Amino acid sequence: MAWPEKAVGNGGERDTIRDNDFLNGSQLSPSSGDSPVDAASVHKRFEGKDAISYANILRSRNKFVEALALYDGVLEKDSSNVEAHIGKGICLQMQNMPKLAFNSFTEAIKLDPQNACALTYCGIVYKDEGCLAEAAESYQKALRADPSYKLAAECLAIVLTDLGTSLKLAGSVQEGIQKYYEALKIDPLYAPAYYNLGVVYSEMMQFDVALNCYEKAALERPMYAEAYCNMGVIYKNRGELESAIACYERCLAVSPNFEIAKNNMAIALTDLGTKVVSHPDLTY
Repeated sequence: MAWPEKAVGNGGERDTIRDNDFLNGSQLSPSSGDSPVDAASVHKRFEGKDAISYANILRSRNKFVEALALYDGVLEKDSSNVEAHIGKGICLQMQNMPKLAFNSFTEAIKLDPQNACALTYCGIVYKDEGCLAEAAESYQKALRADPSYKLAAECLAIVLTDLGTSLKLAGSVQEGIQKYYEALKIDPLYAPAYYNLGVVYSEMMQFDVALNCYEKAALERPMYAEAYCNMGVIYKNRGELESAIACYERCLAVSPNFEIAKNNMAIALTDLGTKVVSHPDLTY
């Protein structure tokens, strides 16, 4: 695997792994009373597997400097320890040192070419650097090595969706749609892929299909304000004002400061009021 020379722009929805907290372990935060770890004393107390286990605990608590010192200590004695290379790479990545992190993951892969974890984290580095095709290839290799590796599947769905958006923005709409469906084949619960399909089908004026996609996006991600807003637009354009207002209300319940939804709601309420005044005999 080669380190990417330059980043490639990405116009897709920003749904990175760091945003999803995949890299933060168990998300345990250190208590205010924790004191810094003395790396030298830790090396004396922990050896081999014990050192790896303790380093993993430190990493899960976001103590990346201390964990990195332990991984380095293990590798000084055993440069063939795959888990230490991976742990070191994650610590480096979380300290914004992607090239060094990539080198660590690559070392792990040289030692164990079928290591799904190392292949996945190489993909994460590629993704962070904007190299979407290389990221997808790395995730696919991870899934071939271990089809049950959930992190690789989740990451692949994200990057395929981003690739789909890049293709769409470049004018290759059908290829973009194909990527969105590929993402959903990998992860049928990935809401942004449904949402982006809804956007494409809306632009193609296939509103029934678009509405179905937005509904699926909202089902998988109930806080998806944009999906509710776009459903409201479709209902409003159909003249189904009450349905549109219900969608805008749901959107604003999730995101009270969503200005587009506020404006759309005001227009729909005005139109509904006008219809009531014009046709007082109608029941809404």
